[in-house]
Amino acid sequence: MSKQGQRRRTQKGRQNPIDSLIDEIKKVDSLKKVFKPENYALPDGWAHKTAESLSKDAMNSNQLRKIFTQLKNIEESIDRNKGNELTQEQMNKILLLMPQIAYARGRNLIPWPFYNLMKECITPNKIRDREDYKSFVSFYTSVIAYSKMGR
Repeated sequence: MSKQGQRRRTQKGRQNPIDSLIDEIKKVDSLKKVFKPENYALPDGWAHKTAESLSKDAMNSNQLRKIFTQLKNIEESIDRNKGNELTQEQMNKILLLMPQIAYARGRNLIPWPFYNLMKECITPNKIRDREDYKSFVSFYTSVIAYSKMGR
């Protein structure tokens, strides 16, 4: 089995919950279709499962918070928009998160499943407007909350 295939499986042979979420994201054309509170906010929802998986991978909460701070700063800017569209500058700031996430992955500060999740989410194909971005930030906020519960 390839390294990628090994990463996609847990010890008991089941698919990693983050990989299952990535599969769901790939099926839709925008994040607001996946990141609905009923899908992620409750115990055993996507956010809870993601946080559990990250704690097993020993992801440092500082890395989660670093990204979160930037997400919230961008969200403040987006909240000032009159319509549902994102400006080019806002989209650029969102997309420029990926090189930082890749850098953290390169330094082994974040696990592969988390990097792959962010890579699938942070793209103009999935974040098309304000609603998509806000649903992503709400999901991410829930992951942080559940990760604190497990520590």
